[in-house]
Amino acid sequence: MIINRRFLQISFFTLLNCLIIYYSQSLFDFKLPDSNSYLSFSPKYKSLYPFSIKIIDALNFNLIYVQIFVLSFSIIFLCEAVSKKKNLLISLILYFSIIINFFYTSFSKTILTESFFLSLINVGVGLFILNSNKKLNYYFYCIVLGLIFSIKSIGFIIVFSFLFLNYLRKDKFNYLGCLLIILLFVVLENILFYQKNNTRQNVLTEVILGKTFFLSGKPSFKIEDYPDTYKVILEKSKNYFSDVQSSLSRIENFPTKVELQSDYEVVAQFQFYNELNTEEKKIYLEMSKNKYLVFSYLLQNNFKDYFNLSINHYFGQWVAGFKQEYLEKNYLPKFEQLVLSSGGINFKNYSIIKIGRNLLIILFIFFQIISIASFIKFIFNKKTDSLYLMICSQIYLVVVSFVNISTIRYLMPIYPMIILSCLIFINEMVKKKNVLSARY
Repeated sequence: MIINRRFLQISFFTLLNCLIIYYSQSLFDFKLPDSNSYLSFSPKYKSLYPFSIKIIDALNFNLIYVQIFVLSFSIIFLCEAVSKKKNLLISLILYFSIIINFFYTSFSKTILTESFFLSLINVGVGLFILNSNKKLNYYFYCIVLGLIFSIKSIGFIIVFSFLFLNYLRKDKFNYLGCLLIILLFVVLENILFYQKNNTRQNVLTEVILGKTFFLSGKPSFKIEDYPDTYKVILEKSKNYFSDVQSSLSRIENFPTKVELQSDYEVVAQFQFYNELNTEEKKIYLEMSKNKYLVFSYLLQNNFKDYFNLSINHYFGQWVAGFKQEYLEKNYLPKFEQLVLSSGGINFKNYSIIKIGRNLLIILFIFFQIISIASFIKFIFNKKTDSLYLMICSQIYLVVVSFVNISTIRYLMPIYPMIILSCLIFINEMVKKKNVLSARY
């Protein structure tokens, strides 16, 4: 009877949450530039999400309704787990922090992998918090990790982090069995992928070459330090991005700078290629084949520039809504290419944007404070519940910052995890204070 009542409660709140998300402000179009890649089983992306779209279409279900339902369930499941293991107040604050984030909920209303990726992470966090020894929970947890790993390339970082936390928490966990379940989903995804594609590609080539071309515009980038075969294209990229780097260096507002810096790196990744002639495109192809060699040269000759760019990207994950005002008052070089790389948000209420961006900065500062505090406690062998979620979030953010660009879109998968770690940390501090008060 208790199980049935709990099931009815979760079902009711899931359906209620569906209505709230459905009628909430949507910041994206139904289709974005990335969407066609998923509809066409692009060789650059995993096939699990486009395969899911095909199944949903075959069942004559509305894709957006399904995505809203899945996200709604995951949020309610996470909050239910928090309520059970922590307290109702933390659960309620977590829920409202998620549901008022229109950027977060908007992913369920467009064709992007994030719509299911966010949901799977929520369920994974909920199962991790519950920490049940029941076999059914164990298998469900492993299945969720397998889906996270197989639906999006960056998912392996999330899965690695979860398994590391299970080890750190000293859970009684069958790691071999879990890895076999994850491997099963990897095999399944590969089967689906190669039914539609002959070779697997990824965006790593564009990322590495994009960073190289973008950084070549800096005065510290010396073309003579790179192989002679690459000098022609590097001279062109240096001329192309030198005025960009010069303009960025004059921007005093740091959030605006890192936001635009990321957009210009996207220009270097995808649009700079269109500026190349036939001979230069041959060199680009050669560099693509030897991308790891190119990256090794970048690390060897311009490690400081690469490191600074990555640190800026770390901060840039938390930044949104600063560049719009700057672009309205200033004309930057390669402006047309920049606009194409910036993406669009269908929201013109600047007062709401200002509130949102400032809250993100506050969250960034507080999260760094609790990270340092939790790490200090860990050094003195005092593990806290907030530590586990903080570690997972930090691992993800650092890896993304060093291997890709910065955008708030990359922050959103772990946004609930960050909020929850902050709330648990505050709760731990309050409890400690109450204990001290009781003693004295």
